[in-house]
Amino acid sequence: MKSFYHPIIFGFPLCFALVFAAHAANNTPSVDSILDKFIEASGGKSAMEKIKSRTIKGDLDLMGSTADWVLEAKAPNKQFSGFNNSILGVVADGFDGTVAWSKNQSGVRVKEGEELAKTKRDAEFYRYLNLKKLYPDLGYKGTDKVDGEEVHVLESKPSASNRERFSFSSKSNLLIRQESEFEGPQGKVSLTVRLTDFRPVDGIKYAHSLKFKISTGEQELEFAIKVKEVKHNMAIEDAKFVKPTS
Repeated sequence: MKSFYHPIIFGFPLCFALVFAAHAANNTPSVDSILDKFIEASGGKSAMEKIKSRTIKGDLDLMGSTADWVLEAKAPNKQFSGFNNSILGVVADGFDGTVAWSKNQSGVRVKEGEELAKTKRDAEFYRYLNLKKLYPDLGYKGTDKVDGEEVHVLESKPSASNRERFSFSSKSNLLIRQESEFEGPQGKVSLTVRLTDFRPVDGIKYAHSLKFKISTGEQELEFAIKVKEVKHNMAIEDAKFVKPTS
C-alpha cells in the first residue's frame, strides 16, 4: 500500500505551529506597556511631577517591638529614613545626592560600591518615571504568582552581582513586589519588599502596608511598616540628608 503524502497536508502542522507561536509572541507585553500602565494606575505622570518633596510616617514592627518610622525625600535625589527602636537604638540611612550613609549603634558608615549605586537609584525622586533610564537593560521575564495574584515580571542586572526584579500586578498594574540582590559590606544581600493596601494621597497611590525580608549570608530579618501619613511638598532642609558626624 502506498503511503499518502501531500506537501500541503504535511506542512500544515508546521505552519499552524509557526502562526500560533507568532500570535503568542505578539501577546507578550512590552516593557513600555507595563511601565505605562503602572504609571497610569499609580496616578499619572502629571500628578507625580507636581510633587517636589515627600514625607511618609509609619509604625515599624521589628523584633517584637513597634517604633515610629519616617522617610523624607526631596527632588531630585535626596532621601532620609530612620527610626528609634528599643532594641537597636537609633537607625538611619541617608543620601545627600552624593554621599550615602548609614547610622546605627556601631556608628556612622559611608556606603560604597554596589550599595552606593543601589542607594543612588533608589533615591531618585522620580524613580518610577525613570525606571528605563535607571535600568537600561530592563527586560520582560514572563509571569509569576505573588500570593496567588498574577504578576508581570521585569528584571535588570545593573552589574554582574546585582539584580532587581519588579513584579507588577496583572489586575491593578501596580508594583506589588520588588526583589533586590547586591553586594554589601559583609557579602551578598537579598532584599524582598511586598507592597499592599494601596491608597490615594493627592491623586498618587501609595502602599500603606510594606513587608520586608533581608538575608545576608545565614542571617535573615523580617519586619513590616504600616504607613500612617503621607504628605507632599513640605519644606525639608538639605541638612536633613547630610551624613552626621557621629
